[in-house]
Amino acid sequence: MTSRFPPIHLGAPGEEISKKDLYTVAERFKHFNQSRLQRVQAFLQPRQHDFLYILPLLFHQNHPLLPGFVSLETPAGIPDYLPSKQAINTAKQFSKAYLYKRKALRRYSIQSIFLMGSVGSIAFSKDSDIDIWLCHEPSLIADELEELQQKARLIEKWAASLKLEVHFFLLNSEQFRQGENTPLSAESSGVTQHYLLLEEFYRTSIYIAGRVPMWWLVPPHQENNYPQYVAHLLENRFISESDVLDFGGLQDIPLAEFVSATLWHIYKSLSSPHKALLKLFLMESYATEFPRPQWLCSSMKQAIYRGDFSVDTLDPYLLIYNKVDDYLRQAGSVQRLNLARECFQIKIMGSSSSSLDNKTRQLHDDFMGMIARRWQWPDDLISNLAKQNFWDIKKATIEHAVIRDQLQQCLRVILKITGDPIDHPDQNHDLKLLSRKLRAFLDLRPGKVEVLTTRTMVHAKPNVWAIAELPLTDTQSTWCLFEGRMPPAPQSAEQAIKQCDTLLELLCWAVVNGLYRRDLNLQLQTKTQKITDSDFSRLITELNAFLSKYLPAKETGLEIYAQPNRLLSSLLMVNLGEGLAIDANQQQFMMSERSDPLSYGESRYCFVQGIQKLSVSSWGEVTLQQYVGLEGIFACLSEIFSNTIKPLVPESLQVVCYTRGRGRSIELRIESIFAQLLERFAKHPQQYGSRYFVAAATGYCCFKWQNNALGFYFLENHNQLLHELYSAQPQYSAVIFDDFVLEQTYIPFLYQHNLPDTLQIFYHATSKHVAVYIIDEKSALFVRQHSGANPQHILMHYCVFIKTLQLEAKLPENLLIKCYEIQRNSSGVVSCHATQVKQGNSVLDLRVRIVVDRDEDLAVYCNERKFSTVDARSYREVKNYILSFRQGHEDYPFHITEIEVPLELLGVKHIDQVQSLHYLNYKQKIEEKLNI
Repeated sequence: MTSRFPPIHLGAPGEEISKKDLYTVAERFKHFNQSRLQRVQAFLQPRQHDFLYILPLLFHQNHPLLPGFVSLETPAGIPDYLPSKQAINTAKQFSKAYLYKRKALRRYSIQSIFLMGSVGSIAFSKDSDIDIWLCHEPSLIADELEELQQKARLIEKWAASLKLEVHFFLLNSEQFRQGENTPLSAESSGVTQHYLLLEEFYRTSIYIAGRVPMWWLVPPHQENNYPQYVAHLLENRFISESDVLDFGGLQDIPLAEFVSATLWHIYKSLSSPHKALLKLFLMESYATEFPRPQWLCSSMKQAIYRGDFSVDTLDPYLLIYNKVDDYLRQAGSVQRLNLARECFQIKIMGSSSSSLDNKTRQLHDDFMGMIARRWQWPDDLISNLAKQNFWDIKKATIEHAVIRDQLQQCLRVILKITGDPIDHPDQNHDLKLLSRKLRAFLDLRPGKVEVLTTRTMVHAKPNVWAIAELPLTDTQSTWCLFEGRMPPAPQSAEQAIKQCDTLLELLCWAVVNGLYRRDLNLQLQTKTQKITDSDFSRLITELNAFLSKYLPAKETGLEIYAQPNRLLSSLLMVNLGEGLAIDANQQQFMMSERSDPLSYGESRYCFVQGIQKLSVSSWGEVTLQQYVGLEGIFACLSEIFSNTIKPLVPESLQVVCYTRGRGRSIELRIESIFAQLLERFAKHPQQYGSRYFVAAATGYCCFKWQNNALGFYFLENHNQLLHELYSAQPQYSAVIFDDFVLEQTYIPFLYQHNLPDTLQIFYHATSKHVAVYIIDEKSALFVRQHSGANPQHILMHYCVFIKTLQLEAKLPENLLIKCYEIQRNSSGVVSCHATQVKQGNSVLDLRVRIVVDRDEDLAVYCNERKFSTVDARSYREVKNYILSFRQGHEDYPFHITEIEVPLELLGVKHIDQVQSLHYLNYKQKIEEKLNI
């Protein structure tokens, strides 16, 4: 119904301005807003009407029995508010004795209440959410604002019980006017588009109660002179400042805001592409009119001042379409105009046949018919657009490609118009987050699974699909998805719904874009992939479970893009489609007591041929990566460890393997290695120097912290592994051995007892020799066998040697020395027991000291007698002299008690690099010469 009133003209400053006309303008805007509110109520259920009736009353007073009550001191009071009869009746539903008493309040903390957004348009439906601007006094302090916010949250919960989705935004009009706005979120575009948000507010808001917007009272022809006109009205007392709320004018919009607004609507298009595209086309049209855009809210104001308007002719979405249609026609862009029409039809009619009730659908049908007649759409256009309710994935894929191109074109157009100026310091952070989100969603790169912007539009989802591997060349093929069963005749790739380089990528694409269903019947045609029907079915189920768990079910806020992009979790598919050559003979199956899948049996066979890693990141990216062979296994685990969000947990990695007879053991093996990495390098950061050894075919892999990340390197054989253990270390580092590393030796067992700042001497005595294992203060290993020796004699000399070095300050004074005996019982169980060293009387009767001067050869001091050692005969002289000290000239091994040599001979350049291992190695070298 069209309202007709006499036109109103308000003069410029210096011309005649009637207070009566100002009052009439305000009343006319209130009348228009009331008509909009009535249309909103027409879309709602009777029970939901109560929310709109009582909304202002809830913020006018604090009543313990009304929804949202926090305390009697919660900021409340709306100026000039008088509750309606419906509001009082609704209050009585909560308290039968409720009685409203009108009285003047000492303070009116709530300046105004407005509904905002699509609620004021034909696009509103029973499923739409309602944004509410709750404008409060600027003087409210933090505690008062918190109470008011708490009250708003409680009212949101009450609204939810009525099946209304409501979002309150507390607004300080003074801060808003100065450009300080709410942060960027899913519901608010924030400071990235202050003026455009203000324009949308003036165009779509529905006044509920309180002060009226100052903008109403500034006539259309004075909008570019907004601040001066407002000052003129206030200074000359045409209006009272206490009667109005000034959010500011639109005359000073910076060009950069069109860039940020475009980014914002591209961001919104990722979940609602058709709604966002309309807004993007609107941004373009505004930007081309800069510096004096023809604002839609100004067109609405002109109609109200003329006195010829209705809620239909001034519908916010109709205003958008009118402007976009004009803009695209003038630009001669037929494809974009058709897309705009489709976006408009989807926005008004909804994206599914069940989204509107019959009454609303008829109203929307009539509205769309009016649009088609007014803009002379082709006769069959509306019926063709209506078929979008029956989109299949092929249509959605095609439409996504069109939308993606349009999104990129919109951005290019805006950047060309604006020259890409981003000069507002507060915008940088929000724009950075927006850019990251868009890059994460829209950028295509190898291994990244594309998510369709139109995936929610797919309503026709058949339960039968076929996947075929089709050859491209003699060595290359492509994987294609077809709807329905696989026909007997060969298919061409051009007929496929989707093509991908790998089977896994195609399956992930289907799951991510909503094609999975429990009763899915998926057929596979391949000549290269060795996978059974049951394993194929398991695979698609595993993929759906993994992606459903880690991909967000609904749009997330932008705060996650303030943090680096990290993996949330990874699913490893091992040997997918591959068979093991070792098990190619179906009649034989290789078995061995050495069951490590990475180093199996006597031949140390590795069962892992390839890994395909599926990951979901914190930014919502789904990526695939392939790894081959042994190096691929450990590279994959290292990358997952380093690139996954912290803290790491076992669920950060999942493994599936369908290899015949070996799948479960391979899964458990990889999971156990990852669990050790977590235990050693994630749970205990202080152990970043640790080394973790894993069997790798005929060699070994060592995991170690390198350059602030977990790295690894290979040791080709047993000897290289021992050399690694025998090498000096820059610091103490715990050493961890996997179950299949040096399992036939005592070494892994001994390292379980390893302690920092301690030199540990272990010995195992047999009838022929004493085996000595020393782990020094930095975890370096020293191993030596002493034939025909007495264990106590051996321990005693090693202890004397180390303590002498300590006394001479060549080793740390706080270095502890502990001795242990290694024992093995009849069952083969190994144990070690601490033992005390019994020092004999003759231990220090003969001091054997090695001294090397820089200018002289090596000299051996036996007590105070000096022997120069220039050849083998010299060493025999030393040996004979030592034997003279022994009863009966017994020929058991000699032991050096002191060493005094330059650092270079020890293999180091600085005293801080010296550790016990250096002296032990040098001691052994000389003793072997003495024991010729």
